[in-house]
Amino acid sequence: MTLLLVVIAALAVGYLRGGRLKRYLGRPLRWVLLPAAGFAIEAALPLIGRLIPVPAENWLFMAVIPEYLAIFAFAALNFERRGMKLILLGSLLNFAVIVANGFKMPLSPVALEMPEAQKTLEMIRAGEILDYAIVGWDAPLLFLGDVIRLPYLPGLASVGDLVLAAGVFLLILEIMGSRRRKENCSMGEP
Repeated sequence: MTLLLVVIAALAVGYLRGGRLKRYLGRPLRWVLLPAAGFAIEAALPLIGRLIPVPAENWLFMAVIPEYLAIFAFAALNFERRGMKLILLGSLLNFAVIVANGFKMPLSPVALEMPEAQKTLEMIRAGEILDYAIVGWDAPLLFLGDVIRLPYLPGLASVGDLVLAAGVFLLILEIMGSRRRKENCSMGEP
């Protein structure tokens, strides 16, 4: 949800700056399907969980590692692009806390007191959401888990989510360019 709002905000700011999405075609991202594959793996986890008759703890690493490898590879292949360093850093922070917690994103105990989180908590307890874990205050690297409550948004975010969102915002602005930058380039300025 947060990432979607960041994309919408970046598009709005990009257009206000005179940017256009069609500028992407002049300098497209390399291997853009890698993060899509990573997100597809994550989206398929509930289905995989229903098909594999063993607990998720036994196989989840086989899904999470390729998911993040795809994101890391995408960031490495496009490392020179604005915002990509933040995308890589945010992904690394999320991956670190997930690995430290049995390949599940730890969800702060604060969520237990949030009325808007109750349905999600029930789904985690029922095994319908496999890649999150409700943890105690002593969970490894909890400060990197989903512990940040964002104003006006439901749920919690991680430090990695926020860093990743900042990177996506900057990347979209770079892709869209701006009228000012285009004018400078036509005058011979880089």
